[in-house]
Amino acid sequence: MFENNKLYKRIDLLNFIGSKQPQSGIIWNKNGSDTIIVTTGGRHTKRVGYSDSIQEDGRWIYTGQGEKGDQNPHSFANSLLTKQEKIILLFSSKEPNAEEVRKRGNHKKLYRYEGIFEVDSWRLEIQKEGKRKGDKLVKYVLKPSTIKPIKRLPENDIFQNLALEPSELYTLRRKVINNTKKYSLKINKIIDKEYYKRSAQIKNYALLRAEGICENCDKNAPFLNSKGFPFLEVHHIFSLSDDGPDHPLNVAAICPNCHREAHYGENMIELKKFLATKIEEKENAISQKDKI
Repeated sequence: MFENNKLYKRIDLLNFIGSKQPQSGIIWNKNGSDTIIVTTGGRHTKRVGYSDSIQEDGRWIYTGQGEKGDQNPHSFANSLLTKQEKIILLFSSKEPNAEEVRKRGNHKKLYRYEGIFEVDSWRLEIQKEGKRKGDKLVKYVLKPSTIKPIKRLPENDIFQNLALEPSELYTLRRKVINNTKKYSLKINKIIDKEYYKRSAQIKNYALLRAEGICENCDKNAPFLNSKGFPFLEVHHIFSLSDDGPDHPLNVAAICPNCHREAHYGENMIELKKFLATKIEEKENAISQKDKI
């Protein structure tokens, strides 16, 4: 995650979101992430007369996308803000001075992280100065937010930026594995409190391991539940009724669409094999980390 007031390169922003967009402004992930990045300020903003800036109450004014004529608040990029559904990571642009250009050997600007924001309101406003004078521009009011974005984790470190400490993942995993060894797993023989306790543990473990990302399609959970956590469903790759183990290797936290496909899709056999392999690789990585 980014640190407030720290400067970052554009590639850092693109890598975080998972985008290759060349333009500044609104940066999004094509897979429909709940988080977007907004960059504001810079020479272009000043040149065209935009009034993007921080207000006394900590809110920011941000001018929408659209290079010519009236801006459309419902165009794809602007709609990401107009719908007021996205978590926003806001960055202000910092243009290099002459000394910085000399040292770096280029004119690339850096971006200062201002924090997590959400859209408070928006309006159409006629621009009164600059190259866009007379055009209707979309003005968004961004307010600080306490909602934490869901970030896709780098493949080489599945523990970076976990909501809980990695040690908690390890601890829960050990409990689940020890209980699996201790008790019989045939569901028709275990209809007691101990079974339900273990069932809750394995579900919590799978959700923690996934950290809001479907373990099948790799997309963000489709929404947050009533407690504010990413909604995923825990699926037994090999069903308990067929003696599939209640074990970390046999559970995957997946989105509702993938869950339906796992049970009813025409490719459910291939999906079962895919999940089994993927979860095994993930668990091997966790097991190696646990030994360190």
